[in-house]
Amino acid sequence: MMFKAAKEIHLFTDLAYISIKGESAVSQKRFVDRIEFFEQIVSNVCFETAGMGITDRDVELKFEMGATAISIDIWKAEIESAKKLYRALLILSHEQAKNREMLHYATNALGRMAPVAPGSTADAAGVANAQMAIATAITFHNQLSPHSYKYVFDKLAL
Repeated sequence: MMFKAAKEIHLFTDLAYISIKGESAVSQKRFVDRIEFFEQIVSNVCFETAGMGITDRDVELKFEMGATAISIDIWKAEIESAKKLYRALLILSHEQAKNREMLHYATNALGRMAPVAPGSTADAAGVANAQMAIATAITFHNQLSPHSYKYVFDKLAL
C-alpha cells in the first residue's frame, strides 16, 4: 500500500515500512528509510481526521516504530485505504505485543530448567536438557518473531 504526498512517499509491505523523502517536489535527491516490522515494534497507532475548513483537507495516520515517531498526511480521497492501513497497523501492533509476551513466557519457562552440576551422575542428562532447551528456544523465537506479517495485510485485503 502506498501514500504519496508532494515531498514524500510512504510505502507499506508485509515486511517493512518504507519512507522516501525529497527536498522538494521537483528535487531528484531522495532519502530512503526502511524500518523492518521484524526489528521494530509498532506502537501508539492513531488515526486523526481533520476539520472541514479550507486548510484541513487531509487525515493523519500516526504511529511509532521503535523510537521513531511517524506521521503521514493522507488526502481525504484516500480515507478508506487509510482506514484499512490503520486497522492493519493496529492488528500488527497487537500481534507483536502478544508474540513478545509469549516469547517472554517461553524464555522464562526454559530458564527455570534446573542446571545440573558438572561431574554429577546426571551430567549427561543435563547436557541433553540444555540442548533441548536451546532447540526449543530457537523454535519459539522463529514462531513468535515472524519476518513477514503478510497474513495481517491479507486479512484486510491490502
